[in-house]
Amino acid sequence: MVVFLFLQSDFSNAQDPNFSQFYNNPVYYNPGMTAIGNGFTFRSNYRSLWTPIAGKFNTYSVTFEAEAINKVGLGVMAFSDVAGEGLLRTTSANLYYSYRAVDTRNLIFQVGFSGGIANKYVDWSKFTFSDQLDEVFGKTYNSAFINPNFNSATYADFGSGFAFRFNRRSRKSGTSYKRSTITLGGAVHHLSRPKDALIGDKEKLPMKFNVHGNANVLINKMIYSPGFIFERQNQFQTVTVGMSVINKPFTLGFWFRNRNYLFTGNRYDSFITSLGINVPMNRVSTMRVTYSFDLTISRLRTASIGSHEVSLIFDFDNQKLFKNVQTRRSNKRKYRCPTDFKGYD
Repeated sequence: MVVFLFLQSDFSNAQDPNFSQFYNNPVYYNPGMTAIGNGFTFRSNYRSLWTPIAGKFNTYSVTFEAEAINKVGLGVMAFSDVAGEGLLRTTSANLYYSYRAVDTRNLIFQVGFSGGIANKYVDWSKFTFSDQLDEVFGKTYNSAFINPNFNSATYADFGSGFAFRFNRRSRKSGTSYKRSTITLGGAVHHLSRPKDALIGDKEKLPMKFNVHGNANVLINKMIYSPGFIFERQNQFQTVTVGMSVINKPFTLGFWFRNRNYLFTGNRYDSFITSLGINVPMNRVSTMRVTYSFDLTISRLRTASIGSHEVSLIFDFDNQKLFKNVQTRRSNKRKYRCPTDFKGYD
């Protein structure tokens, strides 16, 4: 049963959908991460939230990001979120821009911006109100609620962020080989606090704040990749921490999500396990597929055992937009700060 209170509260104060594989969808969380990996990257992410619960809670995103000339990164994202058997649908299209203010062999610093159009749509015919229900026969009566003569809201949305990437140079000691990169960043979303409510004139979308970080530490042929992300939007907050271990071509990860940064016992949310494969397609491109399962450990576990998520990523190295008009100075540059999966063979 969906009640009218859902419209008055959740429409105006809802939390943005999140992804357990935040490390595989960096642009969604931070415009400053656009094209930080060099080359072209295509990302497709799908999340099915609380699968056993009646109703659909599915989130999709498709992203293309590309390194361009003059230290610029460009990206585009299409996003869709469906809640409650199509009761509420949010779709958006966003453009991303990043500028690499510092670009050396051992340090990258980027700032990024995003802008786009979002639409929220509700199907009033699928609502069930309390005055329609009989305590014995269920949904029997007609509701006194009169459907509004509108069912969607469209608004502009903007965000901004920054990201650092540090490289620790390789060193060899006998047969031992070590190398590492560290990425840190933060972002603010919904900068203009757009009005996204379908009922009411004062409700505005609250800003969302993210802080994230991860490392990739190569020891011999194994990559250890710990990471975290903190998300806060209005009264909602989550912290996800964990680590993936990469032994090409396979990836295995263990993560934990809590509903605040204090990790108190009554705020536990889920354990997350991920399994992936990283397959070279040729000398300059790779494909990554990762599946993760969220095992619910909050009070919701009595209704839902967990959620599923899948990501599909294609990386194309040594590619650049508008490279035929790049400057002579950029042609001379020989060294790159390494990315998450390149340079570790």
